[in-house]
Amino acid sequence: MNRRYSVLMSVYYKECPAYLQAAIESMLNQTEAPDEIVLVCDGPLTDEQNLVIGEYLDCLKVLRLECNKGLGTALAEGIKFCRNEWIARMDSDDISADNRCSLQMDYFEKHPEIDVLSGTIAEFEGEACTEEEVLGKVTSYKFLPESNGELKEYIYCRNPINHPCVMFRKSSVLEAGGYQACQFFEDYDLWMRMFKRGAVFANVPNVLLYMRINHMYERRGGLKYAKAIIMFYKKMYTNKLITMSQFLTAVGIRVIISLIPAKARQYLYETGLRKH
Repeated sequence: MNRRYSVLMSVYYKECPAYLQAAIESMLNQTEAPDEIVLVCDGPLTDEQNLVIGEYLDCLKVLRLECNKGLGTALAEGIKFCRNEWIARMDSDDISADNRCSLQMDYFEKHPEIDVLSGTIAEFEGEACTEEEVLGKVTSYKFLPESNGELKEYIYCRNPINHPCVMFRKSSVLEAGGYQACQFFEDYDLWMRMFKRGAVFANVPNVLLYMRINHMYERRGGLKYAKAIIMFYKKMYTNKLITMSQFLTAVGIRVIISLIPAKARQYLYETGLRKH
């Protein structure tokens, strides 16, 4: 199996430059180094962000979009510039475990039927910028079912893949229509379409990534987020990817959670959907 892989990242002007640098460093320091890192600049960036990018021009393939188009569109553009079949996603404020991509490539080699693979995420708050710094600051873990059979059921309840640490086959993603504009749910939308086309998914129990959750629970609430939930599931129903019963159940539960106070929402996530 060809083990060369691309890293696909996107950044926009609100991201912290120091976190962007930490994210890039965590991919460059992989025990199995990437063949390339494709960085999509989603609209104009700050001078500080551009200074960070300038330090890595010899190892980045930079694609600049004229205006901010959102994550789905940015990734759809970026994937066109990835030259390898295997693509590892990376957010611009997280830190990958140094053996993340090696573990994922090993799994693909042992399980050649798999198209999409993620793993456990360790969540933390604060300004840590290396794996060593973050180890003592982990507050919770996001585990997911591991087998394709389990994930076929799970996908109708929750997102079956931890997008910040996913690795996938480029061809399988493009066959399903690739990333599309679907605010807050770009990845979930893609997984649903891929499942319906017969793509095979899996998760590993290993911690693959340290996810910075500063203000995450505030971002996952409010009227804008509630509207996005409705629009996402409406798209799924219109495209016959879910039933009316599944639409009503998912929208009812998730809209209510999005409209309760952030502290209550955080409590629900931490007690019902996370392990400590």
